[in-house]
Amino acid sequence: MNNLKRLTSLLLALVLIFGLSINALANAHSGITLLLNGRKISLDEAFLNEENQVMVPLRMIGEELGYEVIWNEDWSVTLSRENNAIHLKIGESKVLINGEELKLEFPPLLKEAKTYVPVEFFNRSMGLVAGWNGKHQILKLSQWKDNEEYFFTMDEENKDKQDELVKYMESLQKYHNFNGSLLVAKNGKILLNEGYGFADKEQKIKNTSQTTFAIGSITKQFTAMAVMQLAEKGLLNVEDKLSKYLPDFPNGDLITIHNLLTHTSGLVSYTNLNEFLKMDISNRSPEAVIDLIKDLPLNFEPGKMFEYSNTNYVLLGMIVEKVSNIPLEKYLDGNIFKPLNMESTGMYSIDKYHIQDATPYVGFLELHPVDDELVLTQAFGAGNMYSTVEDLYRWDRALKTEKLISKETLNKIFEKYISIDETNYYGYGWMITEEVNSESKAHHGGNTFGFTANIARYPESDLTIIALSNMGSYDLISLTEDLRAIVLDKEYKMPEILEKIEIDDLSLYDDYTGRYELANGIYINISRVDDKLFAQVTGQDAFQLLPLSESRFFAQEVDIRIEFIKDEEGNVRKLTLKQLGMTHECKKIGDIEEQKEVELDPEIYNDYVGKYELAPGIIITITTEESRLYAQLTGQNKFEIFPSSQDEFFYKVVEAQIHFQRDEKGTVTHLILYQGGQEIPSVKLNE
Repeated sequence: MNNLKRLTSLLLALVLIFGLSINALANAHSGITLLLNGRKISLDEAFLNEENQVMVPLRMIGEELGYEVIWNEDWSVTLSRENNAIHLKIGESKVLINGEELKLEFPPLLKEAKTYVPVEFFNRSMGLVAGWNGKHQILKLSQWKDNEEYFFTMDEENKDKQDELVKYMESLQKYHNFNGSLLVAKNGKILLNEGYGFADKEQKIKNTSQTTFAIGSITKQFTAMAVMQLAEKGLLNVEDKLSKYLPDFPNGDLITIHNLLTHTSGLVSYTNLNEFLKMDISNRSPEAVIDLIKDLPLNFEPGKMFEYSNTNYVLLGMIVEKVSNIPLEKYLDGNIFKPLNMESTGMYSIDKYHIQDATPYVGFLELHPVDDELVLTQAFGAGNMYSTVEDLYRWDRALKTEKLISKETLNKIFEKYISIDETNYYGYGWMITEEVNSESKAHHGGNTFGFTANIARYPESDLTIIALSNMGSYDLISLTEDLRAIVLDKEYKMPEILEKIEIDDLSLYDDYTGRYELANGIYINISRVDDKLFAQVTGQDAFQLLPLSESRFFAQEVDIRIEFIKDEEGNVRKLTLKQLGMTHECKKIGDIEEQKEVELDPEIYNDYVGKYELAPGIIITITTEESRLYAQLTGQNKFEIFPSSQDEFFYKVVEAQIHFQRDEKGTVTHLILYQGGQEIPSVKLNE
């Protein structure tokens, strides 16, 4: 992907305030559903305690897993199976596992003569892979799967490399809050295969190497493979016109399957449209997203250039279904997943309980859960799969064989069909990179609101790096390059320690305020509010900058570094922005145009105080303190808003306005939030 496009498309994809439709994890169903090793079990007796921890009856699940469960007179419980013994006591966080002590965050409790334990117990004490979907009240517990394939053998001859990789990843988790799973393999042997951080922070569920994550656009590799399998069987041809399969599709006579595979169709990507964010997730038909774009003009003549579009792979998924006469999910399962023993991989479907384990989050050093269901229900062949690092490694190994398709057809997948930029090309569902004095790389990333994925294959050295994270827009690209450098004895840097320092002279912040140009039509506004410095990118939320030095800053919300550069006369003329392994210079173009603040009687602020619902579970709270008015969105910082007239207010840290609306009696009943060209109405809640 073009570096500038990649920067501006991923930069500060915070999914925080104004812009992305976040359905909070609040549509709780009555009753908790348990998926134990994939089998649905009703858990009517499970409940959420005061700390919102899922508390589960121990005996039922223990016996389901083959444990003998014994209640002791001292209010303790012993679970035993073969050579394993677990001992716990009501009200105590300490658990003994074969004599070794483990401390839980929340202790077991007794309720109506039954022992209840938190999900954390099954995850950490019994070694189960666990997942929790708070929105749909689904608990997943799975026993560990043995990896019997020869290529899961640990590389015992490279212990030093393993230790170096472990040290790097432990530092990354500690200082850069990495949550996810990682697998590094060379020459068909494992160097690192671990989970880091939390699959669910609130439930204290740990990530493992067998935790499932949404993998976003890595799905495209599998859709492309399905197309090429059908082509190899003579059931379609990549030069076929789209109109052959969708006769009524506009411009279908101009667009080929090859154009769809290589993102050279000229079709608008439906995920770039505001209408996509307003879609009804109950409508899971791929035709629903195609209807958003099919009547729009092409961006260019098909075949003339590259432009990444998720629409292409939704259409390819539809073509696979038409040609094979079975649903895409069933085709992939029968022709790719099952043959490769990818038991933990599938296409998202809440109706069938086909869901990932990990909870999606946004942020960086501070995380907030986000609802990813819109993407996962509407991405289809473009990005609605979930998987594990281990299953994706099975996929990687299969691509070195003819298990799925012939070598001749496989070579077509990795051919460099179209240039993306100076060093990157696109094949069929894969990006191919050829850099000067460096080996080639076949790779692809995947991004949803709350997940980031990356798979990179270096064929010359037979090195594979797979990284999955339940953090939206996490910098897996730089991570992958650092891990490659470690394995291949190249130069790299350990993750930077991010610690805020104290600034003695806060007046220097005034030198930094202003508007800086990031790209054509995209700006970074730097503003000071009291003793804090804030940055805000066009169309995004403001976030606080924390000082690493007097001129260099980082953020809690996103992995970014900003440094202010002075000229010879000591004036700030530009800033440098570092993210995703890239550095971009932003020239200062002037001061921020401030709206004029008017004076109002602070007594009127009481009319506005209250909670307003922007979306289910997303509340904007208006409060007044010391004759000032503040607005705070669910999970966000509180910011002061300033009057431009009675009932109309504006932010100083972000380009946004709030307009309060009154009924015929003069009572404030609504507000409208204006930002990024959007109008978001909300109703005042009765308290």
